[in-house]
Parts: sequence; C-alpha cells; structure tokens
Amino acid sequence: MADENQSASKDYQAILINLAKQARLAESDKALQFLLVNQTHQLVPYVVGALWIEGEGIAIQSGVSFVERNSPYIQWLTSVCKGLAGQQACEIKPSMLSGEQVKEWDSYLPANAYWMPITGANRKAGLLLAGEQIFSESQCAYLNEWLEIWSYSWLRLDAPTIHGELTRFWIHVLGHLPTKEQVKRDVIAIYRGSQLVYQQYRLNPWLLSRQIRRTYELAIVQLRSSWQWFRKTDSEGMWDAFMAQAFAIWRDKKRRWKWLFWIFLLFPVRLTVLAPAELVPANPAIIRVPFEGIVDEFYVAPNQQVAKGQPLFKLDITSLLSRLHVAEQEIQIATQEYRQSALQGLTDSKSRGMLVPQEEKAAEKKVEAEYLKNLLDKAKITAPRDGIALFDEPSEWIGKPVVAGEKVMVVASEGEVEIEAWIPVGDAIELPKKSNVTLYLNAMPFSPVSGMLRYEAHEPVQRPDGSYAYRVRANLPSGEQGPRVGLKGTAKVSGQFVPLSYWVLRKPLSSLRQFVGI
Repeated sequence: MADENQSASKDYQAILINLAKQARLAESDKALQFLLVNQTHQLVPYVVGALWIEGEGIAIQSGVSFVERNSPYIQWLTSVCKGLAGQQACEIKPSMLSGEQVKEWDSYLPANAYWMPITGANRKAGLLLAGEQIFSESQCAYLNEWLEIWSYSWLRLDAPTIHGELTRFWIHVLGHLPTKEQVKRDVIAIYRGSQLVYQQYRLNPWLLSRQIRRTYELAIVQLRSSWQWFRKTDSEGMWDAFMAQAFAIWRDKKRRWKWLFWIFLLFPVRLTVLAPAELVPANPAIIRVPFEGIVDEFYVAPNQQVAKGQPLFKLDITSLLSRLHVAEQEIQIATQEYRQSALQGLTDSKSRGMLVPQEEKAAEKKVEAEYLKNLLDKAKITAPRDGIALFDEPSEWIGKPVVAGEKVMVVASEGEVEIEAWIPVGDAIELPKKSNVTLYLNAMPFSPVSGMLRYEAHEPVQRPDGSYAYRVRANLPSGEQGPRVGLKGTAKVSGQFVPLSYWVLRKPLSSLRQFVGI
C-alpha cells in the first residue's frame, strides 16, 4: 500500500513538473490562462473551471473558446467569484453565498466546488473548480503548489512594459483632450466674445488702453511673487546646478555622445504604418437577390438618394408567370377530377378510394401556386431604409443571371462612413485598442479624416491585385459626417510607443533577416 501511494505521489510530481514547464514556455497571458483552466484537470478532477480577475470578471472558462460576458450564467458566476474574493483556499459552503446565488447553484454548477485565490498579483484573482468528487488533502496540496507556480508565470507575462505603459498613457491623455465638437464650440464662443469686446472698445477706445495697463500691472505682480517663491524654496540653486551639469555634459565630447547614444536608444516614439485606404459605408443595408433569376430592370441610378419602400430593381418574371399559369391550370384539373370522383363515389366504391389522393394533389398544387405568387411579390426589390443606393453601372447587371443571396447593391446613410485600410503583411504591427487612424485623401490632401480603430482582421486576405493584407476598419467620431463614400487615399495607422532605435532599425533588420535567413 505504501508503494502504491509512493507511485501515485511520483505521478503527481511528474504532472506538476510538466505543468510548470508549460507555464514557463507560455508566450502570452491568454495561453497561460487557458493552461490553468483546462490542464489543471491532470491534478484534480472537475467539471467546470473558471478564472476570475478583478476588473475583468470571468476571464476564461474550461471547455469553451469564448466567454459570453452578458449571459446570465457568466454574470451569476462573476457575482459568486466577486463575493469569494476575500476568502482563503476553501471548499465553497452555502453560508458563503447569498440567497439568490444558492437558489441558482444547482442549475449552473455541480454540488462540490472549491475556491483557490491567486496570491502575489497586483489585482485580486481566483480559480473556481466545481465537480462531483471531493478533493483529497494531497490533491489540494499539489493544487496549491501548481497555483503558486502559475502565479509567478502570470506576474512575469502581465508585468507592465515601457511600450504598453506609454501607449496606455497616451490613450489616457487623448481621452481627456477635447473633441473636435468641443473645440469648435469653444472657438465659436471665443469668436463671438471677441466680437462683443471689439464693439465695446470701438465705441470706447479709452477702455482698451486702460485694460492693457491693468493686465500689464497684474502680470508684473504675478511674476514678482513667483520669483520670490522660487528663491524662497532654494529652487534657483537647483536650476543653476542643473544647467551647469547640462553644459558640462555638452562640453565633454565623450559624455555628450554617450548621452546622445542613450537618447537614441530609449527615446519613445510612436510606431506607425502607411496603408492604402478608402471611405466605405458604415452599417449599410445589403441588398441581395431573394431567389435565382435574371436582373430585368433598375428603377434607380447609382449614387441616387432613395426613400424607404422605394423600388430599386426587379428580376425577370417571365418564367415565374408561366409556371404560375401552369400551376393554376393544374389546380383546375385536380379540382375537376376531385368533383367528378366525388359524384362517382356515390355509386362506385373505387371512385371513393380516389378522393383522398386527388384532394391532396389539389392542395399540393395550391401550395405551389401560393409559393410562386410569393416569389412574384419578391421579384421587385425595395429599399429597406432611407439612404443612397451604391452599385455598379446598371447595364452590367441587366440580363445577368444571379443566384439567391447574391449582393447587388448597398443602401448607405448619407454621411455615415468609416475608414477601411489594408495593411500589407510585411508592414503589420501590433495595434492597441482605439488606435488612431488618419486618412489622407488623394482628392483632399489638406483635409485628413481621423478615426479610431474598430476592427482588425486576424488573418490576411487576398486583394484584387494578388497581394495579401490585413483589413482594418476605423470609426469616425460620433456625430461627424465624413466625405462621400469611395474616396481613396493613404491611411496612417498608429501603433504602440517604441524606442527610437527600434523605429529606425525595424525595417533594415527585417530585410536583413529575410536575406540572411536567420
């Protein structure tokens, strides 16, 4: 029995060593979180594992690839973990939960559950494991050891970097800057105020000289008080010492180049990339063909303003009309046959047996006729909302066979546009959330269009010219109407802050690696 326990202990130790190796080799915090909730099953048996992080809620759950944060289950699980944040490692008892949480427990989780807080992090976090079995003392010991190893790896990956901190700081600063609407409103207010002041001084010129004199006197008083405070705090000596040290460094050639070298290495600059882009409709209504057919006629022209319910185009209905005519004829024949069999059924038992099939045949033909009438009603496609109809030359569509679901045009709201850029694979950089995207239009190079990053494709797609690129979309500020759809230009996409040396050497090093092959 002792040998079996020793063998089991060795197996647990091997599993723990393997998990620790995987944690050290994890390349991102997401991969590390996935390892925690899915691979901990090698140490202890459980059905549901969830990682809770303060400020994020349930970050990841075992067995699922995506956590729907708005679902009732995840919201309930988040509230349970938030209430257990102050607890030590323990088995979850009903007394630790609220009444509503206890009522919903049986419908969401198994009977036995354990809470394991994650220590050593800058923010509270914890692992919840729920299963049908009760953990043994040895399993809990190995689980605690695994969580300490995992916490160390998580702190290493989640530690703040210069790039990330500078990027977050810059985004925070941009969030506090006034918007274009606020600046425009302030400029208008200042302009109107200056007009009033001008009218007042034009009627009373002597007020202007008096106001200038008072402003000059107040400035002199303020400068004197500031200088006295500066000397009082002995800051003058600090400033002199700082300037003397700066001049000494500049006069010493060796130290000067040393400082310039470190500034070149560490001075933060924003990494940007240029990509071809254009203005595309934001949230357009896609007009698709309801059934297979041939485009017959257009009622609108490209870029025409349309209203809701206005006809846009129609499909050829010749074949539908002929099929409907045949179906109606077949309905009449089937109905006549049914009536004849009903009369003959009064005296002939064989005719009575034909009533049910003939009735079903007549009903089938009626359903087919109703279906064809419904298709005829759908043959004329109307606008689902007000906007501008965007499509190619109508002559290229008329007479063209189309299949069900094929896109013919879009109806876009006027002024609602967004920026679509295509970043080449070789120029792809890591883009933080809400990155700045500035589009310089070929038609209006001195009137750039700015937006915030909304979507970045996870894999490149092939473009019409044969090259591969990542699709990027950026929203314009709310309430701002951009230029017309279809204008093209060059977009400047801003990434993270990087050292100046990396910004200068990124392209040469990439080309060198491709040439050398290392």
